[in-house]
Amino acid sequence: MRAVPAGPANSRSSSNQWLVLAALLGATLGVLFYQSFEPHQILFANDAPLGFLKSEQNRLPSRFAGCWHNLAWLGNEGPAAAPTISTFVATLLPRELFLKVYAPFTLFFAGFSAWVFFRSLRFNSMVCVLGGVATGLNMHFFSIACWGLGSWNVAAGTTFLALAALSTKSIKQTWAKAILAGLAVGMGLMEGFDVGAILSTYLGVFVVFRALVEEASAGRKIVSAAVSEVLVVFFAGLIAANALFSLVQTQIEGVGAMGQDALTKEQRWNPATQWSLPKVETLDLVVPGLFGYRMTQHITDADHSSAYWGRIGQDPRIAVLAGGKDDKAREDLAVTLNARDSDKTDLTSDDPQKRFAAMTDIVKRSGIYWRYSGTGEFAGIMVSLLALFGVANAGRRDTPYSKSERVLSGFWGVAAVFSLLAAWGRYGFVYRFLYQLPYFSTMRNPIKFLHPFHIAWVILAAYGMEAIYRRYLRNPAKTTDVLPQHLQSWWAKVTGFDKRWTFFVLALGVVGVGGFIIFDNSKVSLIEYLESQFIPQTLAFHIAAYSVNQVLWFLLYLLASVFVMICVISGAWTGPRMKWAWICIGTVMILDLARADLPWVRYYDYTEKYSPNSVTDFLEDKPYENRVIGKLEPRGPGSGITAGFGELYFFWLQNDFPYHNIQTLDFAQMSHIPDLDRLFLKAFELKGTDIATTDLSPAVRLWRLTNTRYLLGTANSAEMLNDRVDPKHDSFQVRQLFNIVGKPGIYTPSDFGDFTIEPGEKGTHALIEYTGTLPRAKLFSHWMTPTDDDQTLAILSSPDFDPTQTVLVSKDTPVEQPSGLIGADAGTVVITDYHPKEIELVADAKTPAILWMAERIGPDWKVLVDKQPARVLRCNYLMRGVYLPPGNHVIEFKFHPSLKPLYVSLLGWVVGIALAGYLVATRAPAASGATPSQTTPAAAPAAAPAAAPPPPPSPAPAPAPPAPGLAQSRAAPRGKSRRRSNKG
Repeated sequence: MRAVPAGPANSRSSSNQWLVLAALLGATLGVLFYQSFEPHQILFANDAPLGFLKSEQNRLPSRFAGCWHNLAWLGNEGPAAAPTISTFVATLLPRELFLKVYAPFTLFFAGFSAWVFFRSLRFNSMVCVLGGVATGLNMHFFSIACWGLGSWNVAAGTTFLALAALSTKSIKQTWAKAILAGLAVGMGLMEGFDVGAILSTYLGVFVVFRALVEEASAGRKIVSAAVSEVLVVFFAGLIAANALFSLVQTQIEGVGAMGQDALTKEQRWNPATQWSLPKVETLDLVVPGLFGYRMTQHITDADHSSAYWGRIGQDPRIAVLAGGKDDKAREDLAVTLNARDSDKTDLTSDDPQKRFAAMTDIVKRSGIYWRYSGTGEFAGIMVSLLALFGVANAGRRDTPYSKSERVLSGFWGVAAVFSLLAAWGRYGFVYRFLYQLPYFSTMRNPIKFLHPFHIAWVILAAYGMEAIYRRYLRNPAKTTDVLPQHLQSWWAKVTGFDKRWTFFVLALGVVGVGGFIIFDNSKVSLIEYLESQFIPQTLAFHIAAYSVNQVLWFLLYLLASVFVMICVISGAWTGPRMKWAWICIGTVMILDLARADLPWVRYYDYTEKYSPNSVTDFLEDKPYENRVIGKLEPRGPGSGITAGFGELYFFWLQNDFPYHNIQTLDFAQMSHIPDLDRLFLKAFELKGTDIATTDLSPAVRLWRLTNTRYLLGTANSAEMLNDRVDPKHDSFQVRQLFNIVGKPGIYTPSDFGDFTIEPGEKGTHALIEYTGTLPRAKLFSHWMTPTDDDQTLAILSSPDFDPTQTVLVSKDTPVEQPSGLIGADAGTVVITDYHPKEIELVADAKTPAILWMAERIGPDWKVLVDKQPARVLRCNYLMRGVYLPPGNHVIEFKFHPSLKPLYVSLLGWVVGIALAGYLVATRAPAASGATPSQTTPAAAPAAAPAAAPPPPPSPAPAPAPPAPGLAQSRAAPRGKSRRRSNKG
């Protein structure tokens, strides 16, 4: 039996589809993000806060020519800004406006791109619109936009555009389709990085799969698949050249942890799979908020019942620490994590509060995560039913799909299942297999495979809606019965697939009711479980009540969706009443998704959050001359000497400090630490577990070598450091005492950004100056060249070495001039102009000298001495230097990475624009009044009453008329003869 044709058959012009989409999706997003219209309110962005965007190191368009992060650690090279949709938007808009509109923009872009793809499949106009709405409101895309990762949504959008380019019938040339698809894939790579890489893999498989299911000879299929794949890969690499080169240079080269040997891979397994989806949390796909939403620290109101309580982001060592009293593995792990003796004892206590306190202390000091989630995975109840319906229709005997549609819907079904299994990560077997593939271990977070899952799921839902349209809606027959009577009479005669599907959805409703009853009666057990996870009893009660409430909402929307589905397949809304089917489907879909999305929206007043205080006012004066730190070591979240201040300091580190361009020795995160930095930090690592007995001299030596002049700690920290590290010179001096207080006018703090400091003589905390640190730049008359890096680190960390008198020059950048005498006056140097990628100094060298800077070296740093190129020296293991002869000199350090990859990417843009212009200019005009679907030949409809085309006007029996477009197809020979005569 042949399948019904694709294509919209309603009279409305398909050119108006985008207006309907814009109205539905735009209005819904406008309501959800209404606070963007209020002054001073911007959307929270965990991964790209306002302070980060406002810092000089991240300014656009400068970052297109390379990125040097100078505000954390000693500096490090970051991925250069690629010429993407996101960076163009960020370049054009002020940062505050950017954070207001970027999240909804990315969601609209993803939805619009999905609409383009569904149009390329010649689906019904309302199928395309609702498919775009389902994409734009999908919780996965919505939550990551609200987390500050909207570029992932843009990558999803470009994936839809790539699929559209490959699927469209408007473009006849296979090579043109492949080039456009490749450029879209490359754009997704630049936007999504590893997410883009995952999506590009799926697209590559789709290219081959689609070519092989075309109606052509085997040889032509193979050639088409090979040519398409090569073109897609080549042009994806062309436009993404800038991002690929930058990522390899900054995230893989020089990072030993990215090695591909078996031992390195095994060592990375736990951190690489930390963000895996526990199998039980797969329920989040259909029950939004079952395990909560945001982490407690990201909830702004007093009600924390929606706090996340699942296991996403949980370090596997947490389960080991929570083991029983006789758990040898727990004891060994406590030793490995340098747990205090008191914590080791309390871990085996019968008192849950003591165990909780011990685990909390160990977690903070070691930097491991208890749990951490910033995304939701709800796919939508109506969307999920439609997706299942789409899969089911591919397997039915009288399928409404063509042969290729049937196979491709199966492809997306397999893609969805595979993606879900991969997202389970360490809780399943698929990711363990993938992890063994070359360079796959360089990626993090298996849960990123839910990105292609949601794309595949929405596509299946669109197939499901198209099946509904073809089988049940376009039948011109009109029922005259009221709905209850219609359903009753329909049920009396329904058979086959429709009856089985009805039983299936009714069974889902029964399971939903039963699940709610069971879960509601298990509330006490849930509270006990939450308490066993060290959640306070009162909060556990509210979390349990919230979870039960979410199941109730799920049940209500499930029953509504089931009712709508039954009404649709019963033929209640066919022909002229078709609009009621789309209204009901769209209403349930939008209300369900919007209600579930709302908890992810979080705004704040940036004028309050970034209000200045006496500490930031002090530190932002010539911040390039000194660094600051708020704990003993620049690794991990442990507060060290800053007890009671660590959380506020960490907020400043991510927000206030970059906002004011204040430089810190600490770094909030550095997922791929280069070996050079890792080994340098290890040389100054503190060995003890108790601050009262630990030797603190390695930390002080690190501060001295790195120009760390200011410390933030408790009021007695200066006295403690002087007594234990520097009793002779008293180098640690209190510059300001202060207390931590709430900001004026804020009575319910939402996070530590709502706290500030208040200076006072009886302050509990202090800003401390370490007067013994080295300046940011210094001239040395004496230098040494150790035999290797190990010896360099040994000398730098030795108490006998005086870093104020001698600088160590690496053997790979030797100085031909012999060293001068220790203690000789080398002269003076002053920083006259400082920017992240350009530093100017003026030096007066009295002897041959090495100009040393407490700034990290990098392969793209160049130096000019009096406008003449000179060699950048690697000094003190990983810092910059340059040799100066006696005299006055102007020295310029410039960060100049190669711009060739950027030019290649821009060439990709030029190719895409030129190809689009060519295709528009050579496009054949469509037949007057015909929609795209009407110009496509179609197969005869299936012999099913609900899908039958309109009967002929004559009452006499006659064959069914051809499907739209068939007449044009049969008229082709006549047109061909006309073209032949014209040519003649």
